Amino acid sequence: MSGSNSTSMKFAVRAWSNGRARAGILHLPCCPAPIETPSLLLSTRKGLPPFISPDLLPSLPSPDSHLLQVSPLHFLEGLSIKTISKIGGLHQLLALHDYGFVAFPRDSIQCLPEAKGSNRTGASFETPCGRLLIKPVEYMEMISSMRPELWATLADEVPAWVTEKRNKTSVDRTIKWLDECIALSPVIGLEGLGLGRAWMSALLC
Repeated sequence: MSGSNSTSMKFAVRAWSNGRARAGILHLPCCPAPIETPSLLLSTRKGLPPFISPDLLPSLPSPDSHLLQVSPLHFLEGLSIKTISKIGGLHQLLALHDYGFVAFPRDSIQCLPEAKGSNRTGASFETPCGRLLIKPVEYMEMISSMRPELWATLADEVPAWVTEKRNKTSVDRTIKWLDECIALSPVIGLEGLGLGRAWMSALLC
């Protein structure tokens, strides 16, 4: 875990079973009320849900609809990350001050991991801008400019059918990039809480 704002975020387990199931409460400074987990994570395009206009967002159940999933790769076209940073991050850019942003490198439709293009320096993604290789330092610059409450570190994702050797390489790269992302976060003055993919799933799912 990493992040200068982590002390103002709180997560508590309310109940658990003998297996891995558990229920919890997530407190985010920006959200008007605690969020129960497992929680709803609304998919967005550039920070806004595509199925509803911003003025109608408050009509959704609160606080259950106050977590928005965002992919930093969506912003590779349009405003530069420097401009987003000067504006004050996603909350200021989108005027969504009572919502928590959860950043993942990928989404499920437009920005997809491409295992064949990844190498030891970074992860490859198919995006609307073409295939791109994203290095940990570049990814962390995006996260720093957008200032999400929670963010997943870069991972070397591979399909289920790859060889055992490629799987091992994926794990080694993901751990290496996790360490690099966490090491970079205080250097660039990053706020928010950074988690590996497994920790993020455990927290929200």
